[in-house]
Amino acid sequence: MKVLGIETSGNIGGVAVCENKHVIVAKGFGAGMQHGKELIPAIRTTLHEIGWKPRDIDLIAVDVGPGSYTGLRVGVACAKTLAYALNKPVVDVPIFDIIAESYTIGSIPICPIIDARRNHVYACIYTMEGAQRKRLTEFLVIQPEKLLSILPRPVIIFGDGVAPYKDIFQQKDIIIDEEAHAIPNSRCVALLGGKMYDAGHRCEIDKLLPLYLRRAEAVEKREGKK
Repeated sequence: MKVLGIETSGNIGGVAVCENKHVIVAKGFGAGMQHGKELIPAIRTTLHEIGWKPRDIDLIAVDVGPGSYTGLRVGVACAKTLAYALNKPVVDVPIFDIIAESYTIGSIPICPIIDARRNHVYACIYTMEGAQRKRLTEFLVIQPEKLLSILPRPVIIFGDGVAPYKDIFQQKDIIIDEEAHAIPNSRCVALLGGKMYDAGHRCEIDKLLPLYLRRAEAVEKREGKK
């Protein structure tokens, strides 16, 4: 199966293609939220380099977040357009599952933490079941203090939501790993999307939406003024 992976949830996005569970090529965008400008050219260039036509793609996998509102809209809109135009299936891949899939260090529970601003973080706790990481919680948007109260011990945490609240998270049996482990990449989007599809996961094209978890900051400010 040939899978196109699209990742636009953060500051640096990218695309990747894999075939039969092997990554063929991956390309990253420039820093600074260039997704709208670089996504389509990157897909076109990637397919051209490996001699694929758009119709050769069997599955489109897209990171649906949570993450940047603008970035997620760009990625999801592109995935839906391609799926409709090529009559191909699409899979919605949550960012935390992507991060957990790529984190291979140790066997104790992990919790990627992403800064959601306004004294909140996005988080999800994972534990090991056999050789697989499984969700121990739902995808959370939560205050750091409340997250601290539900973290298992010991646990490994990492991501850009740790540093702003380091005084809270610096506790016994909480191991703080490198922030970079919580940066999703398009390779994992493509590989995990293929794995999810093989396991029976399906997403109707018209129901593909970003996973926001909370409203945009501008909307909350506007309603607060009212």
